[in-house]
Amino acid sequence: MKKVILIVAIALIPFVGNAQTSVFDKYDGNEEVTTVVVSKKLFSMMAKFGGSSAEAKEYGDMVGGLTGLKVFTTESKAIASDMLKTVNSYLKSAKLSELMRINDKEGNVRIYIKEGRDDDHVKELLMFINGIEKHFNGDGNGFSANAVIVSLTGDIDLNKIAELTEQMNITGSEHLKKVSNK
Repeated sequence: MKKVILIVAIALIPFVGNAQTSVFDKYDGNEEVTTVVVSKKLFSMMAKFGGSSAEAKEYGDMVGGLTGLKVFTTESKAIASDMLKTVNSYLKSAKLSELMRINDKEGNVRIYIKEGRDDDHVKELLMFINGIEKHFNGDGNGFSANAVIVSLTGDIDLNKIAELTEQMNITGSEHLKKVSNK
């Protein structure tokens, strides 16, 4: 999984210049943090070149309003602790509201949003997962992580976001299905 994230990150380097900076960018470049950044430009390209089928049009509509995606993952307990502090600090200033909280033996998931144009749309979605030791993706290959931050900005349709993050194989996307089903 780390190899896939690393390959995607390297492939996206030419596009990250347009991505908005955020408080979480301090983790970018840290050897103990895997970082993926997708800019508005890439989302626009994905929407434009998706194809002509109905499925491609739906995918284009899904990503066309997005302005950025940032994912930070670490195995370091010290960095995971710092990520928690950074998220808590950001929440105080960013005026996000808690959408969902999941606490169980496998970890803790928090999903926050900034209100959008209507009840189905948000301007920002922030997901923080901590306390996880092992996560298995669909093919059974596991990877370790102690914390994950997912920050998504733009015109986000909550009804479609779980599908997008699942297609991009983003850690924690299974929790967004619960959001879109509400």
